[in-house]
Amino acid sequence: MHALPFRFVSSFVAFVAVAWVASFTSAQPATTEQAAAAAPSAADLALAAELGEEIRTGTANSGASSVDFGTAVGVVEASSDRVMEIIHDYARYAEFMPHFQTSRVLSRRGTSAMVYMEVGIMRDSVTLWAQLRIRDRRQAGPSRVVEARMMQGNMDNFVARWKVTPLSENRSLVEFRLLVDPDLPIPASLATRENVKAARRSISALRTRL
Repeated sequence: MHALPFRFVSSFVAFVAVAWVASFTSAQPATTEQAAAAAPSAADLALAAELGEEIRTGTANSGASSVDFGTAVGVVEASSDRVMEIIHDYARYAEFMPHFQTSRVLSRRGTSAMVYMEVGIMRDSVTLWAQLRIRDRRQAGPSRVVEARMMQGNMDNFVARWKVTPLSENRSLVEFRLLVDPDLPIPASLATRENVKAARRSISALRTRL
């Protein structure tokens, strides 16, 4: 067995060293970017501190009808992974979500699903039903979004949207938007108020579920 020339060995060692340094330095920016993307924004941290245990409600224009979204936001004492686990458990919505009477998964692939649901309104004197398409929506930064849209049903429109932002290992900021536009002869303002109430109750129900 012949010994390798000293010049060859030196060149090989130098090549390996340069390659290792290059790979390490090129990986550093990606690691920094990933850490920044996983961190909550200053605005989210400030909102969470301001909220405390409050659930803040409001409205948002739907752009689709005279009925507006009801919105609610609150801090939940659980990791974002645990919160998403509950939100993705579509078949059990009837166990804890306000007004839900039935929630049945018709088909599913990963976190995307077709779900049949029934909700009671007007003190359960009227039942609304819909077949919903539910799926995750890509979002910049650490927030994760799940959106449900009506494919068919006895309403004019139904949209629900969860947004979960991790604040720390065991704390999350959760926003919920709900648009229920029933095909009923009621004022749009009344339907909007009911959306606001239901959005607030949904955040409260999520806290209880956890």
